[in-house]
Amino acid sequence: MTLKKKVLCIVLACLIILVGSGAVYGFSILHGIAGEQLDESDLNINDLLSDDVANIAMFGIDGRDDVEGDRSDTIMIASINFKTGAIKVTSVMRDLLVKIPEGSKNDVSYEKINAAYDYGGPQLAVKTLNENFDLNISDYVVVNFDCLVDTVDTLGGVDVNIENEDVLYWTNEFINHVNSVLNKSDPKIPGIGTQHLTGVQALAYCRNRFSDDDYKRTARQREVVQQIVQKALNVDLFTGINLLGKVYPYVKTSLSLQEMTTYAKAFMTVENKTFTDYRIPLDDLSFGEMIDEVWYLVPNSLADNAVMLHKFLYESESYTPTANLLKISERVAGIAGSGSGGVTVDEDAPYQKYSNSNENDSTEPTPSTDNSYNSSGNNSYNNSDNSSDNSDYTPPSEDYTPSDDSSTSGAPDDSSGSVE
Repeated sequence: MTLKKKVLCIVLACLIILVGSGAVYGFSILHGIAGEQLDESDLNINDLLSDDVANIAMFGIDGRDDVEGDRSDTIMIASINFKTGAIKVTSVMRDLLVKIPEGSKNDVSYEKINAAYDYGGPQLAVKTLNENFDLNISDYVVVNFDCLVDTVDTLGGVDVNIENEDVLYWTNEFINHVNSVLNKSDPKIPGIGTQHLTGVQALAYCRNRFSDDDYKRTARQREVVQQIVQKALNVDLFTGINLLGKVYPYVKTSLSLQEMTTYAKAFMTVENKTFTDYRIPLDDLSFGEMIDEVWYLVPNSLADNAVMLHKFLYESESYTPTANLLKISERVAGIAGSGSGGVTVDEDAPYQKYSNSNENDSTEPTPSTDNSYNSSGNNSYNNSDNSSDNSDYTPPSEDYTPSDDSSTSGAPDDSSGSVE
């Protein structure tokens, strides 16, 4: 899970804890984080799923003024099991090639999933998750990640493992940038190995995308977020109120006070709470590919990934994708095979070559570099550039068996893990 994803989890945990405690101050704050309400009739909600699990979309937005656009830099699904008390957080890789449904500012297209938020805000972003994974999400939380610094500092910092000199060098470069933007003066990290990080250092550690690839970056983010979530779940009321008071200006949600109270009561009555994270797409069900000079993370089968996601969320032995998802999955595979991504055309029309606009999709700051420094890390995962492409809808579904055809992405196997 990425750092930003972790921050989302932390904020959600704090909201649940504070509401569950019945803090009056918390109630007044919660009224200030009310965001855009969603039109549930236009979310493509899967009504056949169990009500025992509540799924909430979480979007991380980078609040720096030097970044254009509103693409969600982090996309997560937080799932709360009312029976077991389990919190499961699924990271959805932002470069994943999916169908973006029609919205107020866009036609139907096939492109990177993080474009959905840019085109239609939370409404279209939630609809995109539901349609591509057969989910029933109807609420969201949006967090501006500038709140990470205060979050980590309020919780007393986090301990991480600086793996090598490349990670150390580039993290310290990002520390310079974060200090400059936030008018802070936190010191650089002194060396490799286990280090206790401040808020500025932790944010830089999570934003570092130059020492290696995006898989390593998301692993660093998971490392930080898991610690934050565990600390947030165990804070006292005073610390919880203090933390929420600092981060609430950076948070918007469609969840009502009543809904949060319901979630809080259901969750806090369970003794053995667990936090488990997951990542979509799975390593052995996806691969990276350049399409029209744009890097995409392509699912071997979007339907197979959805089946695995449902098994994780609902702990079921099997799931049968809808006919609509099967059609989307086939279309995604066809686009990857044709080498034409980001195409906005009629669903049944022939594939068309797309002229890339070279729009800058990077939501990470570019630190000043020392030209004499030659990083040995192979940054083969290119997050720059997004475009747009197309498809449409279909009917119910028949029996479905996940295909055995899978190719590995070559990325490290860090798609899941749990913390008791």
